[in-house]
Amino acid sequence: MALQREPMKSPGRTASQRLATTLIRQLLDDRHPPGGRLPTEREMANQYQVSRHVVRESLKHLEALGMIEIKQGSGVYTKDVLQHGGMELFEYLLFNDADRLDGGALRDLLVFCRLFVPNVLRLAAQNRTSEQLNEMRAALAERPSMMADTPSFIKANLRLLRVISQATDNMIYQLIFNNVGRILARLRTVVPLDQFAPLIEQHDLEELVRAIEARDAELAGLLAQRLAEHSQGVVHQLIATLSNNEEPAPQITL
Repeated sequence: MALQREPMKSPGRTASQRLATTLIRQLLDDRHPPGGRLPTEREMANQYQVSRHVVRESLKHLEALGMIEIKQGSGVYTKDVLQHGGMELFEYLLFNDADRLDGGALRDLLVFCRLFVPNVLRLAAQNRTSEQLNEMRAALAERPSMMADTPSFIKANLRLLRVISQATDNMIYQLIFNNVGRILARLRTVVPLDQFAPLIEQHDLEELVRAIEARDAELAGLLAQRLAEHSQGVVHQLIATLSNNEEPAPQITL
């Protein structure tokens, strides 16, 4: 089945989330230098044609993310995004001001995954317990039956990713890997799964889990890198197809 030519859009974002995305992008583009003062709520409401309540909620988002400092009676002051921001910002950057998928941000995520994920799998192969291996097998076994139902399929994938991250026995790896997993799960809500074949085949994941079972760290890392490179190539093709407004190949998916 062919992919719709309409650019991929974020599902169900609120007005305050869209405005927060706009402001974060402006901070990244240095349109508001660190330490500078943002316009007042009233000025932003007029500029972006939203209510002051929407502006206030957007600013709360940015404050929680560490992007701004709200000083009562003085104003709202910006911080350096790249010094104070974390992976949680990425969910805002995946979609541009028009609520469409940002190809550049997606490419950055894929490069990060290609470099980061193999090391996670190597560590998981070294440190996994028998109980965690059994959980991986269980999550993997339920995955095929859920492919037709997007929420269930996302849940099965997240379960597998969560167990793999826990198997590293490293708190930092777990936190970052869990964050990446949630971002990838959100991407799957953008394109209906019933239109495409899986990006990563079941037998590839089964081979990966067998490497973890054998505690073969190098093989686990190599397989993970191959899967990441394949995924990166397929998604790049998807981005190029959408940019050129062409008919994509049916195997392309997220």
